[in-house]
Amino acid sequence: MQSNTTSGAPHGAGWNRWLLCPLMGALSAAALAASGAAITAPGGVNGTAANTAANAVANSAADSAANIAANAAANSAANATANGHPPAPAATNYRVVQLSTLAPGVVNINAKGQVTFTETVPGTDTPRAKYYDGYTVRDIGTLGGTGGAVSQGINDRGQITGSASTPGGAYHAFLWSKATGMVDINGPGISISNAYALNNKGWVTGAAAFSGTGPFTAFRWTPATGMVNLGSFGNTSYGYDINDAGTVVGYSEGPELGIVARAFKWTPSGGLQSLVGTSSVVSSANDINEAGKIVGSGTNDLALNDRALLWTPAGTQVDLGADSTFLSYAEHINEKGLVIGQEAYNPFESLGFVWSREHGILRFGTADALPSYVTDLNNAGQVVGRIGDQAIVWTRAGGVVNLNTRIPGAPPGLTLFQAEAVSDNGSIVAIGSTGLVLLVPSAAYHQAPVAAPIALTGATRVNALLSFSSSFRDVDLRDTHKATWTWGDGSSSVGTVSQAAGSGNVSGQHAWRKTGIYTVRLDILDSGGKHTAVERKVTICGCSSAVSGEGSFFSPAGARKGATGLAGGMASRHAAGSFAFVADAGSARPGAGQAAVEVNVAGLALHSTAIDALAVNGKWVQVSGVGTVNGKANYRFTLATVAGGKSGAADRVRVRISHLEPGTKAEVVDYDNGASPANNAVQAGTGGAGGLHADGSVVFGGALSQPQ
Repeated sequence: MQSNTTSGAPHGAGWNRWLLCPLMGALSAAALAASGAAITAPGGVNGTAANTAANAVANSAADSAANIAANAAANSAANATANGHPPAPAATNYRVVQLSTLAPGVVNINAKGQVTFTETVPGTDTPRAKYYDGYTVRDIGTLGGTGGAVSQGINDRGQITGSASTPGGAYHAFLWSKATGMVDINGPGISISNAYALNNKGWVTGAAAFSGTGPFTAFRWTPATGMVNLGSFGNTSYGYDINDAGTVVGYSEGPELGIVARAFKWTPSGGLQSLVGTSSVVSSANDINEAGKIVGSGTNDLALNDRALLWTPAGTQVDLGADSTFLSYAEHINEKGLVIGQEAYNPFESLGFVWSREHGILRFGTADALPSYVTDLNNAGQVVGRIGDQAIVWTRAGGVVNLNTRIPGAPPGLTLFQAEAVSDNGSIVAIGSTGLVLLVPSAAYHQAPVAAPIALTGATRVNALLSFSSSFRDVDLRDTHKATWTWGDGSSSVGTVSQAAGSGNVSGQHAWRKTGIYTVRLDILDSGGKHTAVERKVTICGCSSAVSGEGSFFSPAGARKGATGLAGGMASRHAAGSFAFVADAGSARPGAGQAAVEVNVAGLALHSTAIDALAVNGKWVQVSGVGTVNGKANYRFTLATVAGGKSGAADRVRVRISHLEPGTKAEVVDYDNGASPANNAVQAGTGGAGGLHADGSVVFGGALSQPQ
């Protein structure tokens, strides 16, 4: 089992948070305490969480968010005692360590709290694999190519696997360690390979094109055997996880016609073995522990409603009892047999769940009110993810804890939206309003300062002087600080710093001379040599009436198509993405210098070069055109957003990126977060193929924006 990976599953859910949106603050915390401290328990299952939910909901109208959270914890302890369980332990506080100003799409942490993730670097538009060793973040390099590298997993020895560019431009699977650096593990005659997971022996699984440029089939690599083709039941197959015994699990296209698959396991003695009797749309084996227990999804017919399943080493299939009205799947299993997964109750929203043989299934959040997503668990039984737009950690003894209430040393305005991964040592990686952070459950010293999100005041017009500010906190109270603003137009300036006892504020002003999307970056350096940074997008327009917006979203797994030409290994993972757009609202086809679009998701960095069409209808905006992706020209894109606003409807975003094959001129879709096999099958008879699928909080930005 790969150590605490958050990315081993081929299915995911949309993230409903945009980094630069106004935060709901007490409302979100209150809602979380009321219905996410709410865990829905089915009849016959231990009722502690359900009682906590009922008590929290009953008190929510009268209590503040803080009181609700306090009451939820007290009720949890009381109910646990009444049910024969010990009271919940005191909640843990965390120190915040800034890892990245971006929201990377693939994040992993090992049992020691070492982290690996992938950034797509602004300006170069290439993915870079990063490694945090407990002290500093470092770039682990490439295989000699200019296309960057993508990390996919880290084991407890600190070895990292993923895919990196070679001098010829192709991506090859790699194995990296501090001692050896990055080693190409691609087999002879294999054109492209992507690694997805590794075990503690350093054995790797993934998928490779063993013949020409395809199809991709699963592989297992060891130092002794090299890259071995595991085969498939039909066309393609992918290896998603591997345990220390060398058993590989994943999915393969089935022998039946159509986009259907079968969960599989592979062993040296038994070869490729189907875990289900029937292929289905999303059947897959997603994780395996050291005892050989496997979790994933499958069905007994060709319906869409795949079910969350567990397979024992003896081959027994266990239905976890998750709601499969639409579909459900199990994503991870720890060494004690605790399982997490998702129930998708429609094509767009889901509830996370935790399952054990002793207690059955517990669901987080509330259908149609507070969707949830669980991302990872550790061997201590901690489960992390989000409820609504708040990052959470759950234990059976302590229930749900909103992590935003457990970071007392964080600067004002820093909000955690989703917990991404949790280590056996209790450290948690989370995405928040400043990018990617590590939460350390103990005193941390000699760390870089932590900065708050950048605030902006003023009208975002060409030649208008805008004011920017941010606050910071440093655990090393004697440190002094210097700051630099970089404005994204080739200029920079020294920040004005006011500080005392490790805390302070930085301010600056700037004006832009032409329409565009600019990245404003604040770098803070302390007297101990530690550095941190925070960024935000600014959309500037020289027109009299503009529509603009910027933010981040979670992209479902499978939205990135065939990762063969740009940044290998990203296709099967859920990912965090960001976007920004600005355009002259008075023109259906803005000319050069009147509009710009940027999208950064799943290893793809898109910059518009021309806008074909702009449509604005109330709170709905769609813009399409052509641009570059990772520096390569002639890509087409469509970005569509709709803001539910005060109506309470869910906000949505859809991104579609494609290009034409040079020879055949056939369209190849590189990214589409609205086109999963399950979604497409549901939409086939409804005309919904152009719908908006990923949750968001759409806010039109700046003084020129349309009102919400």
